[in-house]
Amino acid sequence: MPHFRYTVVNKENKQLAGEIDAPDIDKARVELQELGFSIVAIEETNAGKLEPGTVFEFKGKDNENRTITGTIKSEEQYQAFKRLIKEYELDVQYIVQADLPEKEKAKLKTAGVKTLMKKYQEEVMKNTDKYHEKKFKKIDRNFEKQKALIMRQVDYVLGKVQEAVDGFAKELNPEDKQKIKDFVNRILRLKNTTNLEYLKNTSRDLLKFLQSAEVFSKGKSKIKQRLSLYAETEDMIDHIEKGKDFGVYEDLEDQLLRWQSEHIKGKKKIPLFDRAKNIVFTIIIRIIHQPKEIRKLNKELHFLNRELKQYYGVYLKTKDQTFRKESLESIKQLRIKKQKLKEKIQDLKAQERKRLQEMGELNYFEKILSSINELTGWLLFFYLVFYFVSSLIINKDLIFNSYEIPSIFYLFQSGLIKYILPLIFLLHITTSVKLHFFKKNMVSNIVLFPVFAIFSLLVLFNF
Repeated sequence: MPHFRYTVVNKENKQLAGEIDAPDIDKARVELQELGFSIVAIEETNAGKLEPGTVFEFKGKDNENRTITGTIKSEEQYQAFKRLIKEYELDVQYIVQADLPEKEKAKLKTAGVKTLMKKYQEEVMKNTDKYHEKKFKKIDRNFEKQKALIMRQVDYVLGKVQEAVDGFAKELNPEDKQKIKDFVNRILRLKNTTNLEYLKNTSRDLLKFLQSAEVFSKGKSKIKQRLSLYAETEDMIDHIEKGKDFGVYEDLEDQLLRWQSEHIKGKKKIPLFDRAKNIVFTIIIRIIHQPKEIRKLNKELHFLNRELKQYYGVYLKTKDQTFRKESLESIKQLRIKKQKLKEKIQDLKAQERKRLQEMGELNYFEKILSSINELTGWLLFFYLVFYFVSSLIINKDLIFNSYEIPSIFYLFQSGLIKYILPLIFLLHITTSVKLHFFKKNMVSNIVLFPVFAIFSLLVLFNF
């Protein structure tokens, strides 16, 4: 078969050169164009002028999910593999030496490129500025975290697709069933791949195909089920594209509790920065905490709003008048349900406020004041301790000689502290007076906090 040497430009405007085997020059041009290259030059080469190297057979998928097979010449297999990934942007399924016996080639094709991919990932990591032990672990954790998310997405998608196939078994024609089955099999084969983006895109393509299947374009049966499935697939596609988890919602309290569980609970050695964050997060949790029943209803409201968004999306995007009419009806019903849910939440909040008032416990506003009071109290305490320790070290030469004292021990003498300390003191006094003498007096709010603001301005402009 004739050999052709080519010069092309890829999608990133990078110029590439190489060789290709093809029956004629026109076929060679077509193959290069199918790979997304712009051809700069192409010419047939004589056998004696061929570049040295080994010919490798390969198979992979391009960015548009097309199967690409061919040969590539390189000094070694790994270099050829890298070129296919970086220059041709292929998800390589196998790459084997062309002159090997057929049995050996078949065995190597089945084994795939797992070893080569691992070597490639290690090389990429080594070539980054972040390559040292801690950064490597961080990169690895991020990859595992992303992989875990995509695996959850994939499992969720496959479960929903199976429900759709079971629920619309009679409406789906054999061709659509087979196409869905092919998608599912491909996803299952890809579960061990390191190309997470390709796996994610394949799951999205499966959902898009399910939307375009005959069950959505013909027949009027099961209109509500079809609309619900269409809305769900739209929502899943949106979540896949944005990298969000399915069916998971965490309010702020959930997120903070999860952080504490991951970084604090059961840990023997906790970094100082994490300890400081934990103090702040504990105060925030105490401020925003709500009874379980109210939090549960708020989460229901979140999912109801998401469902409404799905139906609004269907109503605006679809051209099917039956879908539009049914979407509008579903939106009306969901809005009524949402209004009832909001009223129930407000009633529970009112009951909770009444309960707290009867028991003399702090309400939401008072919890904030209490937390500020506690925080400013600790800051003043730490300042006093630091002040006395620093004074002893500076004036008594207890630990260091006078010329060796670190500058941090002179911190309390800085101009910034002279501004910050009086403001913290004023805030602590204001919140203490409010909580201990005028807790339930609303008029005190009109007096105390403007007085705090005035004295704060005096401090800022007179120091």
